[in-house]
Parts: sequence; C-alpha cells; structure tokens
Amino acid sequence: MKITVDGTNYTVRLANNSTPSECSGTNFSQTACGFVVEFTEVVFKRNINPLGTHNGTQFKYGWNVDGWPATEMRTYANDDFFNKLPSDLQKVIIDTNVISGHGKKDTNNFTSTDKIYLLSGHEVYEDGASNKVSEYDTAYNNTRQLDYYENLEVTTNNYSGAIKQYNSSNNWWWLRTAFTYIDDSFLAVVKTGGYSNTNYPKMTFGLAPAFRIG
Repeated sequence: MKITVDGTNYTVRLANNSTPSECSGTNFSQTACGFVVEFTEVVFKRNINPLGTHNGTQFKYGWNVDGWPATEMRTYANDDFFNKLPSDLQKVIIDTNVISGHGKKDTNNFTSTDKIYLLSGHEVYEDGASNKVSEYDTAYNNTRQLDYYENLEVTTNNYSGAIKQYNSSNNWWWLRTAFTYIDDSFLAVVKTGGYSNTNYPKMTFGLAPAFRIG
C-alpha cells in the first residue's frame, strides 16, 4: 500500500493484526496490539531530541530525560507529520496508549497518547542468546514484538529484517526507547545490518513511524 506525504509516495505495511490476551493488561502498551500500520522506509530524517538543559545540566549531544513524551520528534510526528497525511487516512487513525522506556535520570516508564509513534526496542527485537534488548529497554515487558518482526524471527542476534532505507540506501532509524544506562541516548536501528544500538538524540536519523487503525 502507498501513502502520499508531501507529494512523495511511501510504502506502508500491515505490521500487526493480532490482539493477544496480554494486550488487555492495564499497564500494557497498545502500540503492538490490533491493526498496526508501519512505514517500511524512512520518510524524513530528523533528530529525536536536540540540545537541551535539565535541572541546570547542559546536554551537549541531546538528552533522553523525560523520555519519548518530551521529545521534539513526538511533537513533530503528532502535529506536522500527521497533518501531512491524506485527510481520509487521518480520520481512521486512532489514539494509542504508548508506554516507553526511561533513561538513567528517570525512574519510571512513560505513558503518552499518540496517533503517530515510533516503535520501541521490543516491538522490533526479541532477546537473542548473546544480546538482550530487555537489558536496555525498561519497558520491554510492557509491550510485545509486532507480528511482522515475529514472523521474520527478528532478534538481537538475527536482525537483517529490521533494515530500512532512505532514498534506496540503508539508513539509521530511530526507536522511541530511551537507553536505560545513560541520560543522553536513545535506541536506533543501525543501517549496517539492522542491529540495534544507541546514539545521541541530536543525530539526524530516520523517522519511520507507525499508527493504528480503528
């Protein structure tokens, strides 16, 4: 399926169509439950959160304090980007309860209500034998892997199915997960191979969002 954004056609796929019992949990993200549509490629390249100051601390490379809900990427995705979508599509995109992991300076996961969101670490990767996304995604148990990535058996040790492109070249793309061990990084998918890694929020990587239809 194609969606036109700013005059360019982009491919989207049905990334999830199941609603297992865990989706009914009161502290479970709805981002991988029900009818989830995902852009198969990078639409735009942006930073997830630029330079900033928190409690007097200057973050040279950006920050993950206050997590996904406080990022400029979330604001852009749910305002400017949403308004670029075809009007008939906007009408069927539903509000989604989004739970996201936190970084070092925070102690609790974050909850937001979004129409457009980035995927989390667990929604793409299951833990592999020698590398566990659950070690750096504090909301790992608050969501599930999307059907699409589960069918491809994508793990932190088998990750080529996570590769996305921008202008026909492999490209880094952002996840919404704050890296738990430090205060200036988010998770992202690396263009070389598709494995997950961390990087500074000021970096200009891909926006490859998802949304739910209802």
